[in-house]
Amino acid sequence: MRRIILGSLLALFVLLQAGCQTVIVNGKRLEGMAGVHSMRSDDPANRTYWAKDIYSGNRDSTRQIDGNTEQHDPFRIKYHPSYSANRWMAVEGSLGNGRKYPVILDTGASIALFVNDIHVMENKLAISPINSGDDDSVGWGRCHLPELHLGQVTVANWPCFYREQHTEIQLLGLALARGKAIIAGLPALRSFKYVAFDSISEEVELSLDEAFQPEQPNLWTQYPFEIEEDLGGNAFLFVKIPIAGAETELQLDTGSGKGLAISEELWEKVRQNVPPIKLRRGRDLYPYIGSLWCKRGVIPELGVGSRTVTNAKISVFPNDSLIVDGCSGMLGMQYFQDTAIVLDFERDLMWVENSPSR
Repeated sequence: MRRIILGSLLALFVLLQAGCQTVIVNGKRLEGMAGVHSMRSDDPANRTYWAKDIYSGNRDSTRQIDGNTEQHDPFRIKYHPSYSANRWMAVEGSLGNGRKYPVILDTGASIALFVNDIHVMENKLAISPINSGDDDSVGWGRCHLPELHLGQVTVANWPCFYREQHTEIQLLGLALARGKAIIAGLPALRSFKYVAFDSISEEVELSLDEAFQPEQPNLWTQYPFEIEEDLGGNAFLFVKIPIAGAETELQLDTGSGKGLAISEELWEKVRQNVPPIKLRRGRDLYPYIGSLWCKRGVIPELGVGSRTVTNAKISVFPNDSLIVDGCSGMLGMQYFQDTAIVLDFERDLMWVENSPSR
C-alpha cells in the first residue's frame, strides 16, 4: 500500500510539473447577470456611486483614506502568503463585507483600484460597463468598491475599474486555482507619505502623515523618481537607476516578481557591461496584457544601482512590444528580495537599503 501511495504521489508530482500553467481566462459577461447591478454613471440618480472626476486625476471630496488611529502613525502589514510563489508586493485586504483577498501594491498599475470578474460576482459589486465585450474584446468598466481595508487604514470610494477576465492555474485544462488579487495602483499608493517594502522581515510599512526618516541614512542609497500623468489620470513612476553602470530610467513595477523587462534597444546598451549570456526565446505572462514573446536569460552578477544582484533574471522584448510601449523597460522586485526599498512620495525618491544586517 505504501508503495502504491508513493507511486501515486510521484505520478501527481510529475503531472504538476509537466502540465501546470498559468493562463488568462475570459469570464462571463457581467452586464445583466443575476445579482450584479448595472447602472449608468451619467444618470443623476446614480451619481453618488461614481467619483465625478474619475478621468481627471484630481482628488474628489468623496474619496478618502481613513485611519483608525488618531496619530496616523506608520504601521506594518505582513506580506501575503502569495509572495512566496510570485514575489510581488502583496498584503491581505478585506472588503466591507469581511471577504478577504490578496491586494497587490502595484506601482506598475496606472489606475487607483482594479478588480476582476470574480470580485464583482462574489461581492455583487455595482458596475457601469464601458465596453460590454464581444467575441473580439473583453468587457470592462467601472465598479463601485465602497471600502477596502488595509491594516489600520480604509480606502473608501476610490475610482475602481473591473475587467471580465482573470488568471487561472490549470492542469491539463482543468482549473486548480483562480486569480483573486485586487490591484491597488500608483494613484492610491501615492496618497501615503511613503510606502516601504521590507523583504527581510516580509512586511510593508505605510505612513499617512509621517515622512520617511531612516535611522542610519548612510546605509541607504537614494534614486530620484518622477511620476507622469496622462490626460486620463493614469500615473506612471519612472526611477533613474544605473543598470550595469549604464544610466537608465525604468518604470518601477512592484506588482511583478520578475527582474528586468527591457527593450532590445536598452539591452544593446546594457549588454556591453555584462558577461555574455545565452538568451532563450519564450513568453512572459502579464495579466490584462497577455502572453508576450521575449528572450529570457540570467545574468550571474548584475550591478543595480550601488548593489550587485546575483542570478538576475532579464527578459528582452522587441522594441514595438506592448510591455515597453512608452518606456525603455520595467524594473520588477526580483532584484530587491534581500533588502528593503522605500518609495518616498514626499521627496520623489526611492531609497534602497545597501547591506541589511538584520
